[in-house]
Amino acid sequence: MIRGADRPLGRRLARAVVGPLPVPVADALRRALTRGTPPSRVRRAVLRVLFRGGIPRAVSTFRLGDDPDLEFVAVDSQVLEQLYWCGAQGWEPELLPWWRAYCRSSRSVLELGTNVGYFAVQGGRAAPGVRYVAVEPHPVSAGVCRTHLALNGVTNVEVVEAAAVADPAVPSVRLHVPADQAATPTVAFLAVDTELPADMRRDVPVALDVPAVDVRRLLDGVDLVKMDVEGQEHVLLAAMREHLRATRPTLFVEVLPGTVQLRAVLAGLCATDGYRCYALSRQGPVELSRQRLATARLMDEYGCQDVLLTATDLPLP
Repeated sequence: MIRGADRPLGRRLARAVVGPLPVPVADALRRALTRGTPPSRVRRAVLRVLFRGGIPRAVSTFRLGDDPDLEFVAVDSQVLEQLYWCGAQGWEPELLPWWRAYCRSSRSVLELGTNVGYFAVQGGRAAPGVRYVAVEPHPVSAGVCRTHLALNGVTNVEVVEAAAVADPAVPSVRLHVPADQAATPTVAFLAVDTELPADMRRDVPVALDVPAVDVRRLLDGVDLVKMDVEGQEHVLLAAMREHLRATRPTLFVEVLPGTVQLRAVLAGLCATDGYRCYALSRQGPVELSRQRLATARLMDEYGCQDVLLTATDLPLP
């Protein structure tokens, strides 16, 4: 996965090149890029241009180059652009096999911050008999998620269009969307108590009123949680603490740089509640001590910003 802010001029130029590409030409490029693992320097440079350029305008839906059973719609989305050009290797490939493995061994799954539903599709297909609730506050992203579930025949995932919060008395919240985001933003955040890095919450021209749901109402029977909520992770985990202590569900949590409070919460779970914490890499999980968790730059060191916390043995991916 290649992340990073694009300069507006570079993105416009890339879209001018990629947008008109005929589908056969784009498909030939996709096949060549999907075979290119690990990424070479030239391949990475080409991918940066293609990711900035998005998906060719002639494409309405597409299948993954390395997993053609899965189909997605071509909308303005950083996730979908990278899936289009790189297949399943394009978005968090370090996390994906472990997510599918834990879904298969779980009874009830909760995903907080599902965005366009890529992991909901993957998890729902891996474990079609498992109860799965996917929570997404952004209305466009939630709608695209529902489309993807239907397109891929996933019927066990319930989409809750709301922001998970820690206050049961709050009926709605303001969702802030920075200017550099796609129509289905990967960064959309609640300003109160956020640990989102400052450079990710600058220049916010849009704020939407969205429904809120108390995270504790979603936890009944849940033994697997995925959490990617743009700086609210520490708040929600604190609200979930009683459930975590009582049932010790497995957790996948995004840990951004500078998230001091979140890292302290995760270290506390390891110290007092029987959890072990793993960074996720292409070589497999790497156990982190509480001291390493406090300082690790996960994306730079392991290629993935999510950690896995479990009180059980790791399954086979």
